[in-house]
Amino acid sequence: MAGLLLFLSLLSLLSPLSSAAGHPRLTLVDRRPSLALTPPAIAQACKATRFQDTCISSLTRSKESGLPPKPGPLDIIGSALRVSSANLATAQSMVRSILQTSAGHLNRTNHAKNCLEVLPLSQHRITLTTAALPRHKTKDARAYMSAALQYQYDCWSELSYSNDTSQVDRTMSFLNNLMWLTSNALSMINSYDIYGPNTGSWRPPATERAGFWGSGSKSVGSSFGSKGGFPSKVAATVTVCKAGKGVCSYRTVQEAVNAAPNNGEKKFVIHIKEGVYAEIVRIPLEKKNVVFLGDGMGKTVITGSLSVARPGLFTYNTATV
Repeated sequence: MAGLLLFLSLLSLLSPLSSAAGHPRLTLVDRRPSLALTPPAIAQACKATRFQDTCISSLTRSKESGLPPKPGPLDIIGSALRVSSANLATAQSMVRSILQTSAGHLNRTNHAKNCLEVLPLSQHRITLTTAALPRHKTKDARAYMSAALQYQYDCWSELSYSNDTSQVDRTMSFLNNLMWLTSNALSMINSYDIYGPNTGSWRPPATERAGFWGSGSKSVGSSFGSKGGFPSKVAATVTVCKAGKGVCSYRTVQEAVNAAPNNGEKKFVIHIKEGVYAEIVRIPLEKKNVVFLGDGMGKTVITGSLSVARPGLFTYNTATV
């Protein structure tokens, strides 16, 4: 689970990627809602987000929001999570439609399938976020929601390599707006963690360099056993190295992941020694508390192609640890 912390920097990097496209389930048509008609609690909470007009519109005009008459901070965050979840379900439906109409187009089919692998994982993380907040596990919620955002971006990125129809373009625009909604929910969770329930003190999220994790945060609850950053004094559970590079437990990262216990309570640390590992590593949801520890940036590299083999066309997902 510690690997989730790596996704948090995405929030500071996320920017609009394409123009918005209308869709009956997406409440982003009016980009400038009247602040005079906006309940003060919502207006204050939305000041903590990067896309404030979208935040206000989605919370006040979406049938999925379900806000009570006098919402508290957790009510507002819960509403933002419901809106994100509802639009995520629509995004999955749109991608399934792409898959159904892509017979004979191997590359688009492949990217749509990859997209449909990661979007349910995003939904699962939003569900975990919703469950973590009432238990005051705010840092867990931040990690879960950041992962949900990363999965949505992964889907958008997949489709960008086969954006050759208006249907794909509309879906990418919808996914872009979905990321705005998810980013806003994550921003509010961050402020709740750092500044507490007083929405008047909430601020837009900082980067990791500027105190993203908030050393003075009001809540430090986390079942991850970390306040942020890589845990110190980590001992390897198993090792991975290339053939001819010494004695190790495994030769591939995937073999090491497969060896991790399901639903493990303790960290399963995989030390991946220096080298380029040309493989697609999949970590099932039941493989909890799996930690990758490499030999440094540019030294331990995991890379794999997710594209159909076509001349001149390659899609690589690469990580360096």
